[in-house]
Amino acid sequence: MTPPTSEAAPPVPNNRDSTNLQPMDTAPPEKDFRGAAPAAPQAAREIELKLYVAPGNLARLVRHPALVGLQQGTAASQRLYTVYYDTPDLALAAYGVALRVRRQGAQRIQAVKTMNSETPGDAAAVAVRREWEWQIPSDDPDISLLTLDGVREVVPQDALPAIRPMFLTDFQRTTLMLRPDPLTAIEVALDTGEIRAGVAHRPISEVELELKAGSITALFELAHELQRIVPLRIATESKAEAGFALVTGALPRSSKAPPLGLTPATTVAEGFRHIVRNCMVHALANQACAVTGVEAEGIHQMRVALRRLRSALTLFDDVIASPDARMLKDEVKWLAERLGPARDWDNLQTLFFEPYAEKQGSDEGVRLLGQAIADSRRSAHARAAEALHAPRYTTLMLGLGGWLESGRWNEDAAPDVRLLLARPMPELAGSWLALRHRKSRKSGRQIRKLDADQRHELRISFKKLRYAVEFFRGLYPAAAVRPYLDSVEALQDLLGTLNDAAVSRRMIDALSADAGRDVRRAAGDFGDWLDRRMRRHLADLPERWRDYEKAEPFWG
Repeated sequence: MTPPTSEAAPPVPNNRDSTNLQPMDTAPPEKDFRGAAPAAPQAAREIELKLYVAPGNLARLVRHPALVGLQQGTAASQRLYTVYYDTPDLALAAYGVALRVRRQGAQRIQAVKTMNSETPGDAAAVAVRREWEWQIPSDDPDISLLTLDGVREVVPQDALPAIRPMFLTDFQRTTLMLRPDPLTAIEVALDTGEIRAGVAHRPISEVELELKAGSITALFELAHELQRIVPLRIATESKAEAGFALVTGALPRSSKAPPLGLTPATTVAEGFRHIVRNCMVHALANQACAVTGVEAEGIHQMRVALRRLRSALTLFDDVIASPDARMLKDEVKWLAERLGPARDWDNLQTLFFEPYAEKQGSDEGVRLLGQAIADSRRSAHARAAEALHAPRYTTLMLGLGGWLESGRWNEDAAPDVRLLLARPMPELAGSWLALRHRKSRKSGRQIRKLDADQRHELRISFKKLRYAVEFFRGLYPAAAVRPYLDSVEALQDLLGTLNDAAVSRRMIDALSADAGRDVRRAAGDFGDWLDRRMRRHLADLPERWRDYEKAEPFWG
């Protein structure tokens, strides 16, 4: 890792006596009668929604009547130059915190800020973070401030001696304060500039919406309005996270669904909100990886997130009372279908063709077939990335977030449904799990006799069952859930492999239809190999089914 030059980021000095320093907007801290060190100022809670925007569109937003009409006071513009610090092994980043010193006019502001959302279940796409700030006299960070009570709990103390400059941000910020209504205040910051780490750099062109007062719903509503003016994309990383990625050269990686925090005390309404937020977080966490295509698992995890989301909307169908529900389901389906071909070509190449080709030596037909598969895969990924860059995708995610957080999802609920929403989640979860369990058992009773289409339907049934179990597992003892879930996962994975092989077989047949003789021959041999693989997997199905039948339902 190459740190910035000394001019851009001055070296970290030895710790200084900070007794004359004051946290911003607070009185000087005093020691108590025992001489104990003062506590840090209370951490601010930052709630923001960040959006990427093309540089040429930033000026349009500043002047647009939709913002001007809500504006309180005048817009302010200033250059912000910020140096971020960490240890050579990025110990602070590993703790999920960033240390920075910002030049803000004549002031120097030191801040410690959590990089990951403090409470990720609060709202999908919206980051909720903690931040401590102090005004300091120079460009160098005051390391002693990191030892204050409140801060020391989030900063690894043994890392302090090794802290040094890592990267910087240099951008122009235009700030507006909007008041959509008397109870709501949103600070809009439009940033243009760059992140620099040595010779590496990355542009900054984004809009930050920070909630100062009011409901989180207002952030989604404003973002949705801005999306009507210029194309936007939801940003999934902070400037600090982007800077550390620049330092390390790390590429976006895939991410599985984060744990759900449902408990037996969770109400039905709370359960629905938590589950939908969790699915949105899962999708957004894989957005960058899916767009870049650096890891095939990115597309896969994003499609899993969308399937989980569709399954959740169906699962809670009896308590959703909103005319928008059908439209949102259709939009989620649209996106899943746009990503589907990329995932299918990933499976064909990585799961099947590469292991097959490795055993074929230097066969020319196999090489040409592999080239055709790779070309089709690249085209499919380009179409998937195009969908994720499309305004329709951003509109979907902002619309879904606003629909959920505003409560519109149950605005038309009848009194009996509202009573249902207030009940503890376990009172409904058991009956919903039992229903999916019965459907899956019925679909697979003649599992030896099922054809490919029937196995596909069985796979979908087990997928819905698995998602329901994963949604509600926190409501039940883990020891009771695990054996049942293991049996469901094993059977669904096997059915998934069979389906992937069948889809790959059809794709190879279509690809080779108009190909040359060598490719057709290689495709035929590869197709025969796929058929043999499917037969071996089919032989395992009865045993997996018996394991599932032996698993005891855990919901009582």
